[in-house]
Amino acid sequence: MPGKESKFEAVKLRTMITEGKTAQQIMDAFGIKKTNLKAHLLKLMQMDEKFYRIEGMEDRAASGNVKFSKNGLRLSPTLMGNYGFEFGDEFKVSSLEDRKIVLEQK
Repeated sequence: MPGKESKFEAVKLRTMITEGKTAQQIMDAFGIKKTNLKAHLLKLMQMDEKFYRIEGMEDRAASGNVKFSKNGLRLSPTLMGNYGFEFGDEFKVSSLEDRKIVLEQK
């Protein structure tokens, strides 16, 4: 059975780009991989006859999946950078809902 093809949503993609969302944020919102995002971006640029730049498109893709091990949680610098965070940023950790952790930048 072929893989599920992601639906191209020009309005939503255009809006997210103009709002300055990063590639990682857009991939998460659409539930797609970087290759699909590249295809959607190309299609949008052809439709609009305009160049769009998405922050993080040139960076290595990083999975949002993190494993809890004996060493704790490791959020890679690539993943954090893809979400717009920088080295030295500090966070507050909380758990407002069962089985959900929230990181808030201080």
